[in-house]
Amino acid sequence: MFEHGRRPDRAAIVEALECFPRASISFDPANADTSHHVAAELSQASRDTDWLELLLDGLTFDLRGLAPGPAMVAPEVAYRFSCDVDCLADAEAVSLRPGPHIAAGAHSLPVVRTLLALGGELAARLPDVRVVCWPPARTAITPKFFTGTVEAWIAGGAFPALGMLGIYAGPGGHLRTEGLAFFIGCELALASSLSQDRAAATRLVVRIVQELVGYELPVEPLRFVIEGGAELEMVPDLAAGVIRIDPV
Repeated sequence: MFEHGRRPDRAAIVEALECFPRASISFDPANADTSHHVAAELSQASRDTDWLELLLDGLTFDLRGLAPGPAMVAPEVAYRFSCDVDCLADAEAVSLRPGPHIAAGAHSLPVVRTLLALGGELAARLPDVRVVCWPPARTAITPKFFTGTVEAWIAGGAFPALGMLGIYAGPGGHLRTEGLAFFIGCELALASSLSQDRAAATRLVVRIVQELVGYELPVEPLRFVIEGGAELEMVPDLAAGVIRIDPV
């Protein structure tokens, strides 16, 4: 999301990528026949002004909503990380998403990692970026927070749960994730008795998420011990799309 009237054009993207040689423009519809490209459903005028195909690590991504073409529709936001409630006010959207040839694998970690790596580089190098939004979790994140957590993950650190997931209090007071299903097919629900201290419960959710993203999901109840010695049970209900965390 960019300041109103400050969306980048293709020249700004070229300049930004000069400092990130791993990425390149693999297709520019303004300078090529678009008939072979799956995204050719747009009008000729729109195709020529508002998008580029970018290549990073062998994967292609469509960057849409560039100036001087029309902006993309702003996503719905329910969770904010280090940004104001009105962070989307008058902002204009540019979207980055997997290209048509890899869209079927959009949920796979290699594609997600590469998408976020490219998005982080653009967010860090383009001026006037107000927030970065992650639609699967309806989150909005400041560019600095987004790039920092993504870079740490790419370098082998923790999955950036704060930003890639929303966490809210469900019926009965239990904490529940929103957006985890994008990665593992299930959401996580913490028992209400474990959710009374919101800050501690959020930290627990984040720690458990680290053990779920990128790993095989349990198919039977699994007991584990957390810091402090408390024993908890992970109860998967894959048919319902939820993994419950209950005290033993």
